[in-house]
Amino acid sequence: MPEIVGNSGHEKVPTRGKPGLERPGATTRRKDRRSVQQALVDPTMARSTIRADVGVAIVPQTISRHLAEANIKSKRPFLALSLIPEHQQLCLQWCQARSMWNFTDWQKVVFSDESRFVLGTKDNQVRVWRRPGVRYNSFHTVLRHTASTSGVMVRGP
Repeated sequence: MPEIVGNSGHEKVPTRGKPGLERPGATTRRKDRRSVQQALVDPTMARSTIRADVGVAIVPQTISRHLAEANIKSKRPFLALSLIPEHQQLCLQWCQARSMWNFTDWQKVVFSDESRFVLGTKDNQVRVWRRPGVRYNSFHTVLRHTASTSGVMVRGP
């Protein structure tokens, strides 16, 4: 449905009202590709930063639309624990010591449900631009610390 207007690379964008009335788009295909490339290179880049870098006065929804057309959506990142080498070694030793356990032995182990509420910081405010199926890619992973901060730990049933 979009048409090229001259050699500028601008697409005709349908407007509300009478059919056939169209206006040129604010960005060129080249600038649209640039915004997509930026989101892929730096998945945590905000829409306002992409807009400033493209250099055209467009609304943030336009950037989201261009990224959605490239199958890139804004999602919460995968949160992984940042384990120090000592903790990694302890986890490995714990698992190796129990490698020969049977079902009856594992029934005696209780894995508790824990939820952590952080006071004073924005824990889950980071968003990443990503395509479906790449959630666990290291670019889309945010390491969360295990240091004590102000918060409340609630243990479930």
